[in-house]
Amino acid sequence: MTLLKVFNPVAKSVKTHLEPAPRPSDLNGKRIGLYWNLKAGGDVALKRTMELLSEPFPGARFGFYQGEVGFMMRHLTPKGAERIAREVDVVIGTTSD
Repeated sequence: MTLLKVFNPVAKSVKTHLEPAPRPSDLNGKRIGLYWNLKAGGDVALKRTMELLSEPFPGARFGFYQGEVGFMMRHLTPKGAERIAREVDVVIGTTSD
């Protein structure tokens, strides 16, 4: 007779809690980072977002960012995230498929 061990294939959840970043009351004059992880269409969505935000907030400045690691999808390293945080006031990112 053979003994068969069955393991639960479900990973344990890791619970974390992060406080949301403070939201600015106005975007005029702010530096806005637009982060794209190379998912299809994300660049188009970010360009359109920039167009839509430029009208009501003409003093806003925009910068485009991508992650440093990966091929088909780019991930930020902690160092890259810190760099973006130093350079901008607000970040908008696309992550969907």
